[in-house]
Amino acid sequence: MCGQNRGEYTIGDVNDPYQVLDFAKTYGIDYVFVSADQPLANGVIDVLTSNGIKAIGGTKEATRIEWDKVYSIEIMQKICPEFTPYYRIISSLDQLDEAIDYFKKHNLQVVVKPQGLTGGKGVKVMPEHLADWQECSEYAASLLRQKNDKVLLVEKLQGIEFTIMGITDGKHLVMSPASYDYPFRYEDDIGAGTGGMGCFTNNEKKLPFMTEKDLDDCKNIMQKILDELRKRNLCFNGVLNGGFFKTKDGIKFMEFNCRFGDPEGLNILGILEGSFSELLVNIYNKTLSENTISFVKKASVVKYLVAKEYPDESKEASSFYINEKKIKELGVNTYFGSSIQIGANQYQTLRKSRVVAFGAITDNIETASVMINNAIDNYVSGPLEYRRDIGSAKSLDKLQKML
Repeated sequence: MCGQNRGEYTIGDVNDPYQVLDFAKTYGIDYVFVSADQPLANGVIDVLTSNGIKAIGGTKEATRIEWDKVYSIEIMQKICPEFTPYYRIISSLDQLDEAIDYFKKHNLQVVVKPQGLTGGKGVKVMPEHLADWQECSEYAASLLRQKNDKVLLVEKLQGIEFTIMGITDGKHLVMSPASYDYPFRYEDDIGAGTGGMGCFTNNEKKLPFMTEKDLDDCKNIMQKILDELRKRNLCFNGVLNGGFFKTKDGIKFMEFNCRFGDPEGLNILGILEGSFSELLVNIYNKTLSENTISFVKKASVVKYLVAKEYPDESKEASSFYINEKKIKELGVNTYFGSSIQIGANQYQTLRKSRVVAFGAITDNIETASVMINNAIDNYVSGPLEYRRDIGSAKSLDKLQKML
């Protein structure tokens, strides 16, 4: 947390609403933007606003559409049933066998979701993570035993998963370009699910495999969600992040987040035109419109470097080298994550999470992907790994053929 003169900071727990409040008061912060899942779920916005601090982000109850997957899909079923996949809510072991039998009988593969926040690593998909019905049942049962009140079983959608982040002041909604994320650890979409190995946006608001109707459907869904939250007297502004599937039957809902995604947020903020601080003021004052926010019509690609053990925690830290100056000369940006600098161009991992990201913005997705690969190949060394195929010509061709 940094003070207004950019020279003051404190080390503390951003998930503690009262530590955030104390910092905001001490340094006379004008606006506080909260864009991380756990602080939102912990009610940081509630405490700030109740103490007269201008805050952007949803209250604890409004952001329940992210931190409670059961709650969010029930809202979707109420207001947009035509976009909602089949699901079952399991609250006891007794219900599990009957639900699994239904999915088997109707030849529907399953996605098993814990009710709460999991950092992108708790959702498991059949058969990528759960080889058969027995493993599905065992994983769901283990979640219930881990004090999860409920577990969500959702039909596995056949199609392409993507994300759209809507910027909102609680009433007005402006859609950012859609993004395609690579959640699986290794190339060709194999391995464990992660917090995201990288993603891309196109040089227009829709992705190559989308239609204008797809965009309209997504915006209508998100607008209805905002309208429903207002009807419930829930305060929500900032970012409504919609996760969807493009299927042969059109758009289907997957999940909501109440913040910038990671790495999707790096893409969107990279192509945002104008001042981010002015955007926050427009959000707070409810003056947001298509005239106050726009995006550069270029493609953006982001790729993460991770330790070889990721998404598991590394047993020990590793050193690596990055020539950030040379990478910048190639037109590629560097975004440090779970790492610290220990020397000239030398860094060390912090043993967990993603280490560093690289982003490029140019006329098309494939060119940006190649730019990042060249930067990593020539100016990064050390025991880190990444997915070369993010935004590649081969990957884009594969997506086009999936529908």
